[in-house]
Amino acid sequence: MNGFYNFIYNIFSYPFGYVIAFLYKLFNDDYLVAILFFAIIIKLLLLPSSISQQKNQAKSKRMQKRIEKIKERYKDDQQKQNEAITEFYQKEGFSSMSSGCGALLIQFPIIMGLYGAIYKPLTYILRIDKIYGKGTIAALTKAVQKFDTAGSGRGRNYNEITVLKHVGELQGAHTGVNKDVFPVLQNFSDHFNAVGFNFGDVPKEMMHESHLIVLIPIAAFVFAMASSIYSLVRARKQQDEQSRQAMMSMGCMMLFMPLMSLWLAFEFPVGIGVYWAFNSLLGLIQMIILDLIYTPDRVIATIMVEETIVRRQKETAYKKEHQLVQEFNASKE
Repeated sequence: MNGFYNFIYNIFSYPFGYVIAFLYKLFNDDYLVAILFFAIIIKLLLLPSSISQQKNQAKSKRMQKRIEKIKERYKDDQQKQNEAITEFYQKEGFSSMSSGCGALLIQFPIIMGLYGAIYKPLTYILRIDKIYGKGTIAALTKAVQKFDTAGSGRGRNYNEITVLKHVGELQGAHTGVNKDVFPVLQNFSDHFNAVGFNFGDVPKEMMHESHLIVLIPIAAFVFAMASSIYSLVRARKQQDEQSRQAMMSMGCMMLFMPLMSLWLAFEFPVGIGVYWAFNSLLGLIQMIILDLIYTPDRVIATIMVEETIVRRQKETAYKKEHQLVQEFNASKE
């Protein structure tokens, strides 16, 4: 089971580790900026999905009258009504997965990758074993147990973070590792923090030592709540009552997202909390901008123009085909 567990984490953590390492060097060893810029890159990669979601929400407004007719036609048969609505959605290219839950599910592999990269920075970001010889990390994590009097190295996943906290002691000890590794570790350790918080610290476990660390989960909750409130206000403006009720019943939006953000930032390392809080803030800004660009009326007008173009193309193609048939028949005569 451990082998499968490590395999899954390697799949996500190694690629993200390479990206964070590149950004870390790009921004002059600033780990905080690397994490924030990583969040911006993820947002840009998911931008097409967000635009599609925005267009789907605008499309749903246009489809309300058709849906109401379907409901009226099959008001005595709920199963046929659901089938007809599903078929209509498919025909219109409307996807419920792009309405919130789908975007949320995409984030989970990212969180898994960040989790591994932040808990095991020596493995996934600095790649110490690859550069300084296999077994270097194991030797360091074994040696650090002598200096970890505060008990910060609870469990295997914490050991690499503990090494970063005790680089000075390890450098003077007999670890049997290449001495060139210590300046690299010390430099990374000096930047593995932001505004007084170590990126590997977990708020749930460290709040008794530093009460201010709870600001990270609070920030994640506040930004996610602001995003959810904005989504609710937008839904009330764009859709009818039945659509709003369906949207609220999805569970992936509204109160669930802020509560999940609070739990995530509280139970996971500060680095993930910072990413998630900034990601929620970026999401809010993105929604506001997309609302200005892709207004429902503008999207509907674009769709109508596209449908007109497609219809004319089909009519032209039909006329050409009909003309060719007539010319063929005439030539046979």
